[in-house]
Amino acid sequence: MRQGTFFNLINDISDRDEQWGPLLFLRPARHQRIGWLRTTVLALLLGGLFGMLGSVVLALIARSLERPVPPVYLMPAALTVVYFLVCRFTLAAAWNRRARVLVKPH
Repeated sequence: MRQGTFFNLINDISDRDEQWGPLLFLRPARHQRIGWLRTTVLALLLGGLFGMLGSVVLALIARSLERPVPPVYLMPAALTVVYFLVCRFTLAAAWNRRARVLVKPH
């Protein structure tokens, strides 16, 4: 799959309101870039939420196996980093490529 085709697919998906859910307020206009700050906020919100859920599951599993419970911050931190990197190199890259095309004078 070519990069342009991949980026078009990502933009087609990310243009749908339902894909953003409660984070729709963080979606910029199509001509605006997704910067480092917006990427960080998205990663912190998603990584924090799903990471805390993961921490609870890990704690329950660890206790049932009579193992030490991992630190509560481990999953949120790990998922925040993963979400940041994935967002930066997929969603933000595709979105920003389109934004450059839209603001370029014809």
